[in-house]
Amino acid sequence: MKKHFAAITAVGMGLAGSLCAQSLYDLAPDQAESDSLPLTWTAGINVGVDDNPTPLLGNDDTSAYAQGYVGVTFLTNTPQSTLSVGAQIGVIHYFDNLDALGTDVDDTTFTASVYANWTHRISERLRFVSRNNLAYELEPDYSTGFQSQRQTGNYFTYSTDNALGYRWSERLATYTGIRLNGITFDDFSGGDRFTWTLYNDFRYQLNNRTVATLTYRYSETDGDENVSDTRNQFLLAGLEHRFTPQTTGTIRAGVQLRDVDGGDSSSSSPYVEATLRSQVNQRFSVNAYARYGVEDYSRSLQNFDIAGAPFGVYEGTDTLRIGFTANYQVSRPLSLTAGVNYASLSYDDLITGLSGANSASSVDEDLFNAFVGFNYNINDNLVLNARYNYEELSSDAGRDYDRNRYSIGVSTTF
Repeated sequence: MKKHFAAITAVGMGLAGSLCAQSLYDLAPDQAESDSLPLTWTAGINVGVDDNPTPLLGNDDTSAYAQGYVGVTFLTNTPQSTLSVGAQIGVIHYFDNLDALGTDVDDTTFTASVYANWTHRISERLRFVSRNNLAYELEPDYSTGFQSQRQTGNYFTYSTDNALGYRWSERLATYTGIRLNGITFDDFSGGDRFTWTLYNDFRYQLNNRTVATLTYRYSETDGDENVSDTRNQFLLAGLEHRFTPQTTGTIRAGVQLRDVDGGDSSSSSPYVEATLRSQVNQRFSVNAYARYGVEDYSRSLQNFDIAGAPFGVYEGTDTLRIGFTANYQVSRPLSLTAGVNYASLSYDDLITGLSGANSASSVDEDLFNAFVGFNYNINDNLVLNARYNYEELSSDAGRDYDRNRYSIGVSTTF
């Protein structure tokens, strides 16, 4: 835990010097929400090779695969409201038979995602913000913390975040809201979660580029039948700063207070979250995030280093997550993209009443993911793309693996 906090403190201090500023009302600014965009359709197909399709479950056979998708987006922006919506459906097919521990795994998987974000300015002082998304996916989203490794089957995530913002004076505003989010797995026992969170965000404008924040959050997480429920409180202070017109970021830091049903006692730990977005110049852009805290969505795991491979349930997972993506426009038709995600997870304080007494008292895992690729515009509507993705898990529970994926494809927008 100490090494995690030292690392996240260094990241946070580095970001604090150039963090982004926004107006007093911005809760989660989206740089894309500026000009209205018409209904836009996208479609694409990729083919590739995956040398470890089911990495946690004893099968590292290489398989070729194909993926197809179609999506639609719409954005309308008026002086009173901003509405952005989008949806995408897809299918992934592995050409070789997949198995996990001798059991056949579906080689065809469907995916889907939907989002809707709405900001409505009720008056000069009052506004309503709603951000909503649903996703049925196969690969993990490393930045969210819902899961950190590729499981056997799909998972379904959902989130709705609704808040009222009120400007009390020229400098002081508040955002008060409720967030509901959760995850369910098709083929993974012990991972389902549902969380509701109440929060209040005090925002004080220090100058035309910097906003100071003071945040309180209270959340409760319900586990499935094998995992106990938890309660968390967060007391956070932060800054939001617009370093340049093209560079914005946020940082919040404070304490996380935690109670776990079946756990030994209440606990407290440091909590930090930070983001940075920068359009460095017309060709180069960077997005980055960092977070340290105790997570609820990775509290149980199977330990393959112990006879019988028992499941252990832990009070919490001290987790450090760091990542960035970068895009560079080499020329008008050619652009490059690259990114890194790193997660360090410490499963601590085994709850023996909910799991086998022979499970390890603590487990450390480190996940590294990196990707690089390019997009080449063949014409105004057709894009050739290629991507390489590397993933590696180092685990005290005998879950180590590495994975390479290569793909090439075409997409179109109309």
